[in-house]
Amino acid sequence: MAPITKVNDKVKVVLTGFQPFAHHLTNPSWLSVQPLHNTLLDLPEVPVAKQGPKHHRATQAYLVCQELPVEYQKVPNLVPELHVTHSRTITKDGQVIEVEVDESKQEEEKGKENEEYLKTYYIHVGVGRDGHTAIETQAHRAGYGGLDNAKWTPPNKDEPPVVKEEWSADPDLLTTTVDTAALAEYLKTEKGWICQQSLDAGHYLCEYTFYLSMAERQRRIAAGEEGEGERTCLFVHLPSVGNPYTLEELQRFVKDMIIGVVTQY
Repeated sequence: MAPITKVNDKVKVVLTGFQPFAHHLTNPSWLSVQPLHNTLLDLPEVPVAKQGPKHHRATQAYLVCQELPVEYQKVPNLVPELHVTHSRTITKDGQVIEVEVDESKQEEEKGKENEEYLKTYYIHVGVGRDGHTAIETQAHRAGYGGLDNAKWTPPNKDEPPVVKEEWSADPDLLTTTVDTAALAEYLKTEKGWICQQSLDAGHYLCEYTFYLSMAERQRRIAAGEEGEGERTCLFVHLPSVGNPYTLEELQRFVKDMIIGVVTQY
């Protein structure tokens, strides 16, 4: 007898941070998300007047975290794999037909593989400029440079770092479905963080990861595997520790940011 899929009142949030690189001997992006792995985050009730058209009424977010390497030639495999591991396949009318679970994650996900989450979020976190946090808006297909941890740099800025024939139709620029200006304003005015919207994700591994994640979402929609509202992708930059926030403060910021995203988008 096939297992019964349980539809619950939770959303799933897949968080990624990066390994140390360059002069960053520790990376606050990973240190800020790692403690949240395999935890539940309670979501506040959103007043009816503030509920957006896509409000899903979830009461909790289940968080899973993964550290990504700072290597151009590895993330094109790892990011799509994240989307497969933590996704559901649905028909165009929104009916669930399959829940996919990566075999290597089965023990960790035991008891959860037959839970159906209301929505899945992919929030990628990196270390950026000091002095503020930044909500990234868009990412480019090409134009990347800089040595990665493998001492490799893309040879041609007119092409993606890794060229795959099946990805040749991907657009040159992708934009998140999150209203990044509104999210930054919420985090600044309602939560007190120094936060701004950004239109430049840096043309390095951070932006490339963001692009790969949004491109995977677009491919699934184009193939009819899921609807527009099934997953949301975002990238957030944190400052280095102490500039101006402590690690504990950055961890609180990440929680506030997650709540701001999943309760409105």
